[in-house]
Amino acid sequence: MAQQWRLIDSGPGEPSWNMAVDEALVTRHARGESPPVLRLYSWSPPALSLGYFQKMNGIRFDALERLGIVPIRRSTGGRAVLHYGDLTYSLAVSLGQDVPPGLVDSFRYLCQGLLNAFTSLGIEARLGSERLKRPFPAACFAVATPGDITWHGRKFVGSAQRRFDSTILQHGSILIRSQGEILCDIFSSDERVVPQALLKKITCLEEILERQVDLVEVAEALTSGFKSALNIEFQPDKLNSEEERLAVSLVDKYARLI
Repeated sequence: MAQQWRLIDSGPGEPSWNMAVDEALVTRHARGESPPVLRLYSWSPPALSLGYFQKMNGIRFDALERLGIVPIRRSTGGRAVLHYGDLTYSLAVSLGQDVPPGLVDSFRYLCQGLLNAFTSLGIEARLGSERLKRPFPAACFAVATPGDITWHGRKFVGSAQRRFDSTILQHGSILIRSQGEILCDIFSSDERVVPQALLKKITCLEEILERQVDLVEVAEALTSGFKSALNIEFQPDKLNSEEERLAVSLVDKYARLI
């Protein structure tokens, strides 16, 4: 029997609001007040989200200000992700019930939905295989771990998790358009990553498919991919009044970078 999940397509959102909504959704799921949730959204204005434990070394905050990119801290782990020409997904699910309990196993399980989505778009994608080693680079897309997705060895999806007892919040960024020289500008002070070399490790859907790609097309592929890979029936939904109230109460938390 298919699992019943909520599907929330939020569209563009302000950075601190996006993070507050994800925490509200995983909080209500952990309380047993909501089934698992797949949420899709973008960012307005664009943002650079830092991992929950990440230090701020290697990032040029002057470049962010000049480019109008808002720095923000995610509630999930991992390294800094530029949300500029990407589609972001978040998942609120339960360990052992919705996904396998192990860290790598849970990533691999959930990434099957993503891999199915890219297959439907004509992309032969693979899971990453690198290990994140110290000293850690500031940029998430500098390394493709088993929770990430690559095409011909070049990363175009980065994912990160945080566990709240038996509940997981997973974030992922799917690069649709090239971030190009913006990445070089932002991470040019990181001695652990040569910016031009970073670009050779990254690709995006438009480069892979050699055509324009819009968010709606990718969102539809993701929904179908998760449905077929994980035996899910999605119920299109939106935030309810309790989730909106909880998200409003969390916005100030995410408006502070430190």
